[in-house]
Amino acid sequence: MLQWLALAVLVVAGCVSAADAQQYDSSKDFYPLYADNSDPFGIWSDGTTMWVTDNGDDKIYAYKMSDKSRDESKEFNMLSGATNNRPYGIWSDGTTMWVADRDDGRIYAYKMSDKSRDESKEFNMLDIGNAIPVGIWSDGTTMWVADRGDDKIYAYKMLDKSRDASKEFNTLFAEDNIDPFGIWSDGTTMWVADNGDDKIYAYKMSDKSRDASKEFNTLSAEGALSKNLRQYDHEPTPAA
Repeated sequence: MLQWLALAVLVVAGCVSAADAQQYDSSKDFYPLYADNSDPFGIWSDGTTMWVTDNGDDKIYAYKMSDKSRDESKEFNMLSGATNNRPYGIWSDGTTMWVADRDDGRIYAYKMSDKSRDESKEFNMLDIGNAIPVGIWSDGTTMWVADRGDDKIYAYKMLDKSRDASKEFNTLFAEDNIDPFGIWSDGTTMWVADNGDDKIYAYKMSDKSRDASKEFNTLSAEGALSKNLRQYDHEPTPAA
């Protein structure tokens, strides 16, 4: 489980290239996390700081990339005050931090400067099918949102928050990627972590087809992660 999380930290957060991360390096693990950060889900980094959402106490912890120590000065502590009670995926452009909430089907926004909420940048009207948003990633123009309920990745315009179906990934279920969680892209490939079979799938951004050559199939904690997450979430495993 810890190795899977480390791989997700490196790849999904974009801290290293996919090729580099395929050579597992325990020296880059974030372990142990702060004791209260016991239910980590979404991650994002600017190369200096790693932010980690916690589903249990509704906040975003911060750690220094250099020595993995906690940096409380950069943490987001008021998520629950904004009713953002189930934070999952996060993404930032360096100015705003977006936080997907899987219970109320929306994406909250906070200023990086003072951690205050910025409602003007929030996604409040996700598609009716996008009811369980988990992982999110953006290129600054489009926001992609993985949905755990119908096994696809939705797309929305950053400018006006409207849906952009032309950029969506609709074939995850057909590829056995039936429980998508974290997502990250380098602009050419979209990687999708699957909570059910503990692997990271890859898809071409150009035509949304699967690219098996870029997938991570040898995650060390096979089976452990999916079991632990589902026990916490109290959710059944999706039917095949």
